[in-house]
Amino acid sequence: MEVGLLADRALRDRAAGQVVAVFERSFYAVIDGIWICIGQTGIGSGPLQVLGDFRWPGLVVGDPVRVADCVLWIAGTPLANLAARSVWAPRAAPHWSIGSLRRGLDAVDEMWGDDLTSEGLAAVGAGPVPSDASALVRAAMPGLAALERVLAGGDDHAVQDSGLGSLIGLGPGLTPSGDDLIGGALIALAALGRTERRDALWDRCRTLLDGTNDISRIHLRAAALGYGAAALHAAIHATMSGEVAGVRRAFAALAAIGHTSGRDAFAGSLIVLRHALRER
Repeated sequence: MEVGLLADRALRDRAAGQVVAVFERSFYAVIDGIWICIGQTGIGSGPLQVLGDFRWPGLVVGDPVRVADCVLWIAGTPLANLAARSVWAPRAAPHWSIGSLRRGLDAVDEMWGDDLTSEGLAAVGAGPVPSDASALVRAAMPGLAALERVLAGGDDHAVQDSGLGSLIGLGPGLTPSGDDLIGGALIALAALGRTERRDALWDRCRTLLDGTNDISRIHLRAAALGYGAAALHAAIHATMSGEVAGVRRAFAALAAIGHTSGRDAFAGSLIVLRHALRER
């Protein structure tokens, strides 16, 4: 079994909590105040995940969760032997240059077509927003403008907060498209080593989190530390290093994350990466 580096902090002997949400391929639990996502291997690696060949028939919200003698117990049933776990963490960001980043973004542009951007906020990752943009993309415009100002190092908190608030909680889904986009931007900033701008963006967003749901909030908090889905890290790193084959592989993995979540998050990353290229 595999455990994400943030979830691993919760899995200490005598830790206890309860199930807070149940889905077809995963469920969320809070253990000693730390959120984790327990699921089947197919949902993909990430900082909050506990992955394995698990089954949880009849599980309901409120069922107890505990750790005892290196065993994870769910609703009174042993689910996993934690002694055998491996801990997942994203790889370090690759070396990159303006040339490699330009090559990676050119590869993205060849694939980031209409079939990938027709839903959610993925279209904004392609650069200029098209005139026939969807209602969701149009609703995101104030937030996208505020994001660009943060990336440029602007200091007008009041204006930026107002715009970013239009992204938080925007769109349908367990993790709304606007949240996914901000998370992708945070992770890309961390990968580029631009922690001051990442922290500036998070400083403006963290006061707005009442506008979204609990699960999306915890994923945003992980993104503020630079951690997200393994597929997103792979896509960012391949784009930075100009690894064209890696970009192609990452697209398929991103499309498997939620309905549009993977692509929405990468759109936020692409906004950051395109800004970095312009700055250089």
